[in-house]
Amino acid sequence: MATGGGADHRQAVAAEVLTVRKVILRISLIIVLVEGAIMLALAIVPLRIHSLTETLLDAALLGLISIPLIYLWVVRPFITAHDALLRQVTHLAYHDPLTRLPNRRLLADYLERALAGYRRSPAYGALLLVDLDGFKAINDNHGHEFGDIVLIVTAQRLLSATRREDLVSRLGGDEFVVLLHQLSPDAAIARVRAEEAARKLIRLVSEAIETRGVTVEIGASIGVRLLGPESVGSESAIRDADEAMYRVKAVGGGDVAVHEAVTSPPIR
Repeated sequence: MATGGGADHRQAVAAEVLTVRKVILRISLIIVLVEGAIMLALAIVPLRIHSLTETLLDAALLGLISIPLIYLWVVRPFITAHDALLRQVTHLAYHDPLTRLPNRRLLADYLERALAGYRRSPAYGALLLVDLDGFKAINDNHGHEFGDIVLIVTAQRLLSATRREDLVSRLGGDEFVVLLHQLSPDAAIARVRAEEAARKLIRLVSEAIETRGVTVEIGASIGVRLLGPESVGSESAIRDADEAMYRVKAVGGGDVAVHEAVTSPPIR
């Protein structure tokens, strides 16, 4: 928790944009100091030139010296801070602030692209919807701050058990999604591999969590939705996995269920 807070603080500092007052003060200070230096130099080394020419020379030197300084001390820091702030806002729009995982919005975009890819190629992936068992009791008994720690640890465990090409996302509350890519060109094999991966995640999530002298254990129920060449939208795929997950919950949780696609009978 402390590490996350420190990172947030560093991002906030990095993204601090110069205020109008600071911009005016910096530009004014540069002009005053540069103009003072030029006037002093002209006084020390008097030039036998017309006053108008001296004024033009003064103005040229002021611009030549002050413009690079204004860029280095005002313009560049402003642009850098603005870009950092824009990146931070964009990141917050697509990521869960607690676990730093992609949120539902980014998941939907990523999932739509994945589904389009599966419709073009003969391969199957799987969407795993992970719901924690017993999380409400942890919040009630130990407080929401402790519950946040459990969510962060769970997110890290899910990430540790997936491949680089897979995606782990937090839907909200105590629900996560794991998107497994390219399991197999064969639907039956892909289903077996998805179930094996889901059971591995359950074992990993169910390991005891010890923090602040307290040890807790949670479980997980997982609904699986195979992703293949059939036409399905991202929200439909999530709903199908959610339906399978609730079937597990209905019989006590701690297990895996696969969404069974309903096929229409042939027209005679």
